[in-house]
Amino acid sequence: MDLASLNKRIAGSFPRLSPQLQRAARYMLDRPDDVALMSMRRLAKAAEVHPSTMVRLAKVFKFSSYNKFREPFQQHLRIRPKGFLERARNLQARGAGGKVQELLRDVHDADVANIKEAFEANGAKKFMDCAKAITKGHRVFVVGLRSCFPVAFFFHYVYRMFRDNAVLLDGRGGTLADDLRVFNSNDVIFAVSFEPYTFETVRSVEYAKKHGGKAVVLTDSPVSPLAEIADHALIIPKDSPSFFDSVAAAMAAVEALIAIMAAEGGSPALASIEESESQLEVFDAYWHQSKKRRGKTAKNKSGRS
Repeated sequence: MDLASLNKRIAGSFPRLSPQLQRAARYMLDRPDDVALMSMRRLAKAAEVHPSTMVRLAKVFKFSSYNKFREPFQQHLRIRPKGFLERARNLQARGAGGKVQELLRDVHDADVANIKEAFEANGAKKFMDCAKAITKGHRVFVVGLRSCFPVAFFFHYVYRMFRDNAVLLDGRGGTLADDLRVFNSNDVIFAVSFEPYTFETVRSVEYAKKHGGKAVVLTDSPVSPLAEIADHALIIPKDSPSFFDSVAAAMAAVEALIAIMAAEGGSPALASIEESESQLEVFDAYWHQSKKRRGKTAKNKSGRS
């Protein structure tokens, strides 16, 4: 069993565990590297539980021993070292000496696996629930900062082609809080963040929930600070052989949400998309070969080269 599958089982059983087992499980979900590297006694001390709690937790999930329970964590650590510098050194070692082809294959395989897991682990119902929650919002506030900004921007950009109620919280000039000030109970926040979680993104979701709105999130763990308070969460893997986490699966998940909302949007969505397309044509937003040729013809007729 890989770590992603085990984490899913732990998160699904979390509400039914005793308080002590929950404490141990929470620590293991939050700090998988500690599980891989520490002895059982050291880990139990760090999690503030008795060592026997770790053994009981392993038995709950049908492992014959704690060491067997620990194996997925160790395997995960071996294939994905933590820390930008450590991972960059590993990346250089793997890419040196004519091994670029192997590295490209690893990047490809990791992204394909992430996308596959994102769709299979979450399932159609979760995607549909998230899409429905977003479409019910009077306004949709979109936030994703740092490495997650491209994901949030892509959602906001495409979403606005068929709906006009999106607000991108990009924090320009330090105004993220100002843009969120008008959020109310009729609104929805769509947030994207992965470990290490951006402080302002977490605070934005907390603010939205405190003011009675709904929260839909893309994040990497069922016990992340976003997933814990959100109404709907898609858990997105981000493993990569590179020194930085992958956003390929997050982009694919956003593409799927947009596709669902457009497919369910009926004639209003079609009318809005038609209007958006026409407006882009007016501004010559996209390059066309025919336009280039017309431009050359016009110059020739005027006698200019």
